[in-house]
Amino acid sequence: MTRALTLPALLILLFGGACRPSEPESEPAPASTTAAPAPAPAPPPPPLGTSALGSDLGTDMTPAPEAAAPAAPNLPQDRPLRAGFLVIDGIYNTELAAPYDVFQHTAFHIKPGIQAFTVSPNGQPVTTFEGIRIAPQYSFANAPPIDILVLPSARGSMDKDLENRAMIDWVRQTAGQARYVISLCDGAFVLAKAGLLDGVAATTFPEDYDRLAQMFPKVDLRVNVSFVDSGKFLTSQGGAKSYDVAMYLVDKLYGQEVAQGIGKGLLIPWPPAPDAMPRSVEPQAVTPAP
Repeated sequence: MTRALTLPALLILLFGGACRPSEPESEPAPASTTAAPAPAPAPPPPPLGTSALGSDLGTDMTPAPEAAAPAAPNLPQDRPLRAGFLVIDGIYNTELAAPYDVFQHTAFHIKPGIQAFTVSPNGQPVTTFEGIRIAPQYSFANAPPIDILVLPSARGSMDKDLENRAMIDWVRQTAGQARYVISLCDGAFVLAKAGLLDGVAATTFPEDYDRLAQMFPKVDLRVNVSFVDSGKFLTSQGGAKSYDVAMYLVDKLYGQEVAQGIGKGLLIPWPPAPDAMPRSVEPQAVTPAP
């Protein structure tokens, strides 16, 4: 019998032996009744282009102190932001798990943080391209309101999935109500099919630049960048670069200190060197393949 995995179980399977969780490993000691001396001021964060871990790499891997308040304005204070991940058959493991992991780890560094969950069209289990069975938490019919809509790439993102009218309509409607929309790799094709990237700067998997330009010429295609921030819409090359856009959005929402805390737990230096993660650049001509 095939056994369905929940997303937390999937993340443990994929990353449990490869990274250190960013949550505390033990309960904090009881508060002392004697007033403790005031701690020394924390050093300023390293400038862009230096290691986010600084000289502590390999020696101090404790989680960052929980931030007191979000950096971005107008974020809800009484509930977490809701990050809904669209999961369908053929979805790629990395582009689902990488941003899910980053967003879920906000809970260890800021309150209320981000609540990540999965949504499939009918709420039934799906099988990833690599063969892992996932049991989604919600369906299109009962998913809660989504603040951050995440569209990982799937095997059919450039062809058969684009013919799924119910899915495209749900993406269009949900994206319209979301604060941010993220696509990974060929998830950009789904956004473009929904008409959401017309005139919008965007990117996709490098080998699919020509195809996106040919199928959706109204997209302002950007090439040779990890991801593009177009305000509400953030599009990524995908693969291992899926971490970049998720870390960037956490920094944008909650500030560099929170992003650095997550980066320490996941061994992702933050902020990255300027030449390590180019973002949106001037449009470059892309000739569609014949």
